[in-house]
Amino acid sequence: MGVSIAEYFGQRTDVQTPIIEPVTKTSSVKICPFMNKDCAKISKNLKPVCSVRKRNGDIWIVCRDRLCSTNKSISLTDYQKNILQTIAREVFSKNMKKKHIFIKREANIPVVGSSSYHADYIMSVKNFPDELRGPKNVVLEMQGGGETSSTGKITSHVDTWEKKKNRTNIFLSQEVNAGTIETNAWRRQQEQFIIKGNIASQTGGGIVFCVGSPLYDYLWQRVSTAKLNDLRHHNWSMCLICFEEDKEKQSKSGPIPLKINSSKVLFTNYITFVQTLINQGEPYPAMFAGTFETLDGETVEIDV
Repeated sequence: MGVSIAEYFGQRTDVQTPIIEPVTKTSSVKICPFMNKDCAKISKNLKPVCSVRKRNGDIWIVCRDRLCSTNKSISLTDYQKNILQTIAREVFSKNMKKKHIFIKREANIPVVGSSSYHADYIMSVKNFPDELRGPKNVVLEMQGGGETSSTGKITSHVDTWEKKKNRTNIFLSQEVNAGTIETNAWRRQQEQFIIKGNIASQTGGGIVFCVGSPLYDYLWQRVSTAKLNDLRHHNWSMCLICFEEDKEKQSKSGPIPLKINSSKVLFTNYITFVQTLINQGEPYPAMFAGTFETLDGETVEIDV
């Protein structure tokens, strides 16, 4: 187990120059480079770590605004528009222009008998001249990564770096004894994913779930043996998209460039996908056998 800080306040740490400067609540410039607003982490007096790198090189996003912020109180930045257009071109058509893409952020999705949910984005295609396969309206969810274990060690490492007189990017990018928690990231998402996807499907739309590479691999392990139908060119209702570091681009100061890995994109039927997730495991009779104790204190052996 071990991760290294990949991005600090939008600056990749694996280049030696320019030397990254600490950014805190008292800094004069605190505008997040991925949205035109003060960094949410700095506002909470947290370290502005955007992403960490796993030992295998994968990027694990640790900030909710890094992949594509859903904050609707400000205008979309060019960065966000480009991410959304990239998604639309993967999902609908490579000829998709920005004028054809209509989005709504943090859209309310009411649930009968329960509190309402919010979609990260609703994405619709309008006035597009070519024929499209699949839905023209989708719920778009973003989960680039999630939390880390031993977060305090990451915080302590950044704090040590900030206090150094001779700071270097090399020190900041040193490995820390912490890890990523893919299980928790999916657990937090699955209820909303299931409910939002069901509502979208019943309404004639689809759901698109954009995740980072580690989370995609985590989910793929659970559905890869199901031989899900590839509906990319047919009537799909669910799409799983993997974002990863674009390593074809030269490393230079600034954010780590991201791209969609086209070999890790799944178009299929929403209901079939959810059913596959539910149908995990096999019967295990031994679970109901072995050593038991009664409520009045006896120990009993029960056979299968």
